[in-house]
Amino acid sequence: MTTLKNVWIYNTAYRAFDFGSLEFDKTITHVERQFEEEGTGAYAIIPGFIDIHMHIESSMTTVSEFSNAALPHGTTTIVADCHEVANVFGVEGLQAFMDLPSVLDVFYAIPSSVPATSAELETSGGFIDSEQVIQLCKRDDVIALGEIMNANDLFSESPNRTKRIIETFKACKPGFPIEGHCPKISGEQLSRFIAGGVDSDHTEQTPESIREKISAGMFLEIQQKSVKKETVEALCDEYLAGKFCFCTDDVMPDVLQAKGHLDAVVKQAISYGMSITEAIYASTYSPAMRMRLFDRGQIAPGKIADLLVIDDLETLHIKAIFKNGVMIYDSSNGLVTPMKLPLLPEKYLHSIKRQKIGTKDFDLSCPDGKHDILIIEKDSATTFTRKGRQSVMVQDNAFDFFASGLNVIACVERYGKESPIKPAFLKNGLKKSGAICSSWAHDSHNLLVLATSVELAVRAVNLVIENQGGIALVDEKKESFVPLAYGGIVSLEPMPKLAKRIEGVRKWLQLHGYEAKEEVMNFAVLALPVSPELKISDKGLVDVLQKRILDWRTYWNEEGKIS
Repeated sequence: MTTLKNVWIYNTAYRAFDFGSLEFDKTITHVERQFEEEGTGAYAIIPGFIDIHMHIESSMTTVSEFSNAALPHGTTTIVADCHEVANVFGVEGLQAFMDLPSVLDVFYAIPSSVPATSAELETSGGFIDSEQVIQLCKRDDVIALGEIMNANDLFSESPNRTKRIIETFKACKPGFPIEGHCPKISGEQLSRFIAGGVDSDHTEQTPESIREKISAGMFLEIQQKSVKKETVEALCDEYLAGKFCFCTDDVMPDVLQAKGHLDAVVKQAISYGMSITEAIYASTYSPAMRMRLFDRGQIAPGKIADLLVIDDLETLHIKAIFKNGVMIYDSSNGLVTPMKLPLLPEKYLHSIKRQKIGTKDFDLSCPDGKHDILIIEKDSATTFTRKGRQSVMVQDNAFDFFASGLNVIACVERYGKESPIKPAFLKNGLKKSGAICSSWAHDSHNLLVLATSVELAVRAVNLVIENQGGIALVDEKKESFVPLAYGGIVSLEPMPKLAKRIEGVRKWLQLHGYEAKEEVMNFAVLALPVSPELKISDKGLVDVLQKRILDWRTYWNEEGKIS
């Protein structure tokens, strides 16, 4: 039994601090609160942070190493949607990943969008439908259905995979939450989205979307890019407590190492004016209730003793962490016993099934003369892209695309089909000669390459193939590589080493003129065919809204309409 005396204890019911003491072993046995008395104590005790919408693979690491990296930042429970691993390995590989050991508590949401679209629009290594949902629902650690991304399926009057998955999950896990992904959906479409059984959203919010979605009955999971002065002001309405929580969604390795995890989101909200008591509520009790985790999220008798000892409330500095009543971290010595990664089966470490490619595999030929071609216009402020139109003069069936301000972009299929490469062009990419290729390319994780020449693109792709997954950076006379051995998306290295490598990728992109708020993620989602408006897959250019493949050569006619 452990006793903490003369401390400030967070009171979830009143969203305040009380002076007192508490006793606990694995669970909390007694809390003594001196409600009317003032006290003098050096420490505050709050529940462990709970992150209910996140993707472990966004940190490019295993469950075990993620536990080592996130615990010191106060995250003691997560609900992970591992759709990246599912897209590469299917349900068998997904469950193997889920079974890796961890000190923090890991619950799971079943990936609902594997693949994110369809086999007509992209090639993936996994597939989830109602049969796979039934299989995964047998697990006790599965407590939610992961984000529904295909809104068109929900709106459709016809039966489809998304509807089957939702109905199957409801039958297997009645009353359990179904997570949503609905950027820029409002009005009648929002009502139809919610009526389809999906009642949460984690995408970027505005004060207007917060009011509309919460009024419509949605629970909002607020990630860091939504934490702005105006949105925090909207969330501070006293009536909204319990209607939202904070989450991380995607945290890159170098960001996790340098800036933190859910604690960074909480601190940012506080810096924009949210009281610390409200921010704690939104990162502990509120997410616990959303996920029906009734055994945690508050300091009360019978609850799991996941506790953070705070020695400076202004900076939210964590002095010590108790997990299930045992001190597992202190700020002077770090984690008491870091988790070690067990030996992994070889089949998960050799997953790039593609022969090396050559320059002839990139068909960029075009009839001679002046042409208006379809290009991807990248937005530096968001992950959205636009359909762009560019006039080019073609001679001898080719044109100098780099001199025209363009990069060649392609998504090379990696799952053993040896599909022909369908290259296209991107504007606002690399401004200095070079190439980057990554097998970490959302969500199907084919080999995404962006280059200033076909020759450099081929070198980058082949480097990834040779090394069985990772990120290749190629210049005229120099190459570097970040290994991602597990499925081509996850590193087996310790987080500090991985973080340094990814920081190097970020700097390379910056030095080559690639402009984005989050360079590495921005590049990776150029292959995500559910993120508006025009993306690239192994099938070619994907019209995200119309769900079809477009030809960059023939899209625009003389009147500027669709060919």
